[in-house]
Amino acid sequence: MRSKTRGIDMPVVVAILRSIAGQFDFRAVIRAISQEIQDLLPHNHLDVALMNADQTMVIAYETGLHTEWDADTTASAEVAISPIRDLFLGRIDHIVTDDAQADPRFHFEGAFSMPIFAAGLRSRLHVPLKIEGRVIGALSFSTLERSTYCDGDIDNARIVADILSSYFFALQQSELARRTEIQQVEAEARAEGLRIGALHLTEELENARQAIGMDLHDQTLADLTRITRDLKRLEVKPSLRGGELQPIQEDITHCLRELRVIIDNARPSVLQFFGFCHAIEAVLDRWAKRSATLLQCRIRDDGGRAIDALPENTQVALYRIVQEAINNAGAHAGASSIEVYVRGAVDEIRVSVVDNGRGLAPLPGQRAGGIGNMRTRASLIGADLSVAAGPGGVGTCLEIRLPTAVAAVKN
Repeated sequence: MRSKTRGIDMPVVVAILRSIAGQFDFRAVIRAISQEIQDLLPHNHLDVALMNADQTMVIAYETGLHTEWDADTTASAEVAISPIRDLFLGRIDHIVTDDAQADPRFHFEGAFSMPIFAAGLRSRLHVPLKIEGRVIGALSFSTLERSTYCDGDIDNARIVADILSSYFFALQQSELARRTEIQQVEAEARAEGLRIGALHLTEELENARQAIGMDLHDQTLADLTRITRDLKRLEVKPSLRGGELQPIQEDITHCLRELRVIIDNARPSVLQFFGFCHAIEAVLDRWAKRSATLLQCRIRDDGGRAIDALPENTQVALYRIVQEAINNAGAHAGASSIEVYVRGAVDEIRVSVVDNGRGLAPLPGQRAGGIGNMRTRASLIGADLSVAAGPGGVGTCLEIRLPTAVAAVKN
C-alpha cells in the first residue's frame, strides 16, 4: 500500500472539469477523467456504475481493461448480485481491498464476480456517487497489483466522485429522456401503422363483401333465374322425359358448385374442419388447376399441428396472410413454383411462402396494399412478417414468425 498520496488541489479540480466539459457520452467522460487523475489515483481499470430508478439494476461504463461488467457486454445486472452491492444500498460509504482475488466480500454466493478473476484485478477502491444524499451509483478504481490504495486515496476518490455525480446524473436523465422519446415515437408509429392498416383491412372487407354480392348476382342468381324459367317452361308439358330434366340437374349442380366456391372464399371452412396445412394445400391445389404457368405447388409440414392449437382468430389471420401470398405469386408474379413451409417449435411458429416468380417489383394490376394488409394482419396477432428475395435472388420469400408465448394469449 502506498504510504502517502498527494491531495487534490484546485488546479486538479479545474483540469477535471475542463476535461469533461462538453462531453455527452459516458465513456468519453470516463476516459477524460482517467487521463487527468492517473497520477493521483493509479488504475488499470476505471468504471462508473449507475443504478436505475428503483435501485434494482445497474449498468457500468469502463475504460482501461475491458471486463464483462461493461454495458457493451452486459446490458444490465442486478444490484443484488453486484460485488459492491453494500455500497449501492448505502450500507457502507466506501470499499478498499488489497487483493480482490481473495477478499470474500467480492465472492459471496451468486455474486457477479467472474470479471475480477478474468481481468486479474487485485487492488480495488470504490466510493459512492450521490445526489442530494441519495446513492445513484459508484466510482471504482482497480489495479493489477496488490496493496495499491491508502487512506488518502479514499479522500481523493470521494472528491472526484462529488465532482462527477451531478454530471453523470444529468447524462443518465438525458439518456432516459431520449429513450423515452424514442419509445413514444415508435409506439405512435406502430399505432399509426395499425390504424392505417386497419383502415385498409376495412376497405378490403368492404371490397370482399361487394365481390361476394357481385358473385351471387352474376353467377348464382343468374343460374337460379335460368333454372326457374326452365321449370316454368316444363310446367305446361303433361309429361317429362329424362333428357329434358338433365340440363336442369346440371345447372343445379353447377349452381351448388359456384356457391361452395363463394362460401369457401368467404369463410375458410377447410381450415375449420381439417386444419391449417390441409386448408393451405387446398388453396395451392386450386391455383395449380386454374393456372397455366404453375408446374409445382406443395406444402412442407414440420409441426403444422401447432397452428391448429392456436386461437381461431390467429389461425384465420395466418391462413389469410398465406392465401394472399399464394394469390400474389399465382396471379401476378408468373411463378412456376410455389412452396409453403410450416415449422412449429417450442418457442416459435414459422410459416414461409417461397415462389420463383418475378420478385418484389410492383406489377400492373397488383394491389398496392397487399403486403401492407398482410403486415397489419400479422401485427394484430403479435407476429412479425418479412418479405425478401427468394433463394439465389430469384422470386420472393415471405416469412411469418409468431412467438408461441404471444400466440397463446392472443384471442
